[in-house]
Amino acid sequence: MVLGLEISLDNSSVITDTLRRVQDLVKTAKAMADSTRVRILVAVRERELCVCQLCDSLEVTQSTLSTHLQVLRAAGLITGRREGRWMYYQCEPGARARVDGIFQSFGPALAADRVLLADARRLGKQSSPREDSSCCLSRAGSAVRKKQRP
Repeated sequence: MVLGLEISLDNSSVITDTLRRVQDLVKTAKAMADSTRVRILVAVRERELCVCQLCDSLEVTQSTLSTHLQVLRAAGLITGRREGRWMYYQCEPGARARVDGIFQSFGPALAADRVLLADARRLGKQSSPREDSSCCLSRAGSAVRKKQRP
């Protein structure tokens, strides 16, 4: 007997699956309880982004971003991959339906959110090519680099 319920072999797998889904939902809710983490998920929902692109578009420090990425990874909402010195993040494919479902519930509010719109504008202004093993160029970084070239 578990939690006052009699469990037979016939329904134990159903209960296990239900408990796993509830745990996933709780982890997701906790991870999305912070506005910066929601902003990160909005940014990586459609495409893979480098840490420097996320820092620039969200206007957060790498330390702050790293803390939030760790929470999102632990919740199974994003995945990262290393390419040389750079880390790239994207929405975890297995969590995509869960994230999309939550975002659809808040669709109108998210679409009108000034902070998310500003993040998207900054992200849209970025270019991603790398030059001479440098970090990806951002709107500010490209102007600085052009001045430094002979």
